[in-house]
Amino acid sequence: MHFFEPVETTAFTLRPAAASEKVGSIAKDCGFEPDAVAVGPEGEAVWGALGFEGSAVADVRFWVAPERRGKRLASAMLRAAAPNVLAAGVRRLEVRPPVRDHAAIRSALRAGFRPDGGISRGAAWDGTEALVLGFVPGDGAGPTPRVLPDLPGGMLSDETVWLRPLAPEDFEAHLRHRSTPDVYAGAALPLPPSAAEAQEFCEWRAAVDWLRGRSALMVIDDGTGYQGTIGLYDVARVVGTGMIGYDLRKAVRGRGYATRAVNLMRRWAFHEVGLDRVWAGTDVHNAASQAVLRRAGFQFEGVERGGLPTLGGPRRDTLLWAALSSD
Repeated sequence: MHFFEPVETTAFTLRPAAASEKVGSIAKDCGFEPDAVAVGPEGEAVWGALGFEGSAVADVRFWVAPERRGKRLASAMLRAAAPNVLAAGVRRLEVRPPVRDHAAIRSALRAGFRPDGGISRGAAWDGTEALVLGFVPGDGAGPTPRVLPDLPGGMLSDETVWLRPLAPEDFEAHLRHRSTPDVYAGAALPLPPSAAEAQEFCEWRAAVDWLRGRSALMVIDDGTGYQGTIGLYDVARVVGTGMIGYDLRKAVRGRGYATRAVNLMRRWAFHEVGLDRVWAGTDVHNAASQAVLRRAGFQFEGVERGGLPTLGGPRRDTLLWAALSSD
């Protein structure tokens, strides 16, 4: 793609890549033929690069030199380039970072790209699954509003339990926990995950679902490590609702951890996410979970007939509970 006039910013200049940069060491470092490169104010070494492919829909790749990473240069390059590329007749800019490259996804979000394309198999720069994000005229300069913000300080805590995002290093504990019969029996689909499913969830799916605004899954930690999980699911900002689900290791039940975790999640959902109603469902026979919700200020609202599936036989009834931000 022909890149038009250089773009001057206070930090760098984004200019068309020279012929030598398209095939030389820069191309080798970034893994694609660059159409534009970012250089410092004194015209020093290349800080980053952009590549464009396509016409009506332009696929964008970006690269930042190792010594310039962590400075949000990728987002700045994307923002600087977008007006020129759109002015050339492109209707949509699209980036497809690997789902495991959370830094690249965050860079695209900060530049105003929106996760509107879902997960595409084999579509990433490295041939793996990609999260497709798009930018069209009128989207603004970014950042894209987040449905589910990051946790303040990286976690929620009442100094007895800590809630933090599920991470790759939680894989073994997560697999053991979710493979325990009394834990998966209460899941929406009462089956244990496979090792591959648990690994995928810890490595990227939970984080990507959070960035996409689908769900926020957190580990319940009492200072000694993984003790269970709690999540905010089915978030609907338009109507201001979300669902809470939680589970605990049998060894730590009865210590009030679940109630503490629900209270922390409820406050975050109301004050940081901006929801007005948070609800939960329990099996009609799960008295312990019902007691947790009562202690956390949820009110019983009724019975949902056949609310959950079973592996065979009739569907399970559930009890519905909810808390309002005005309660």
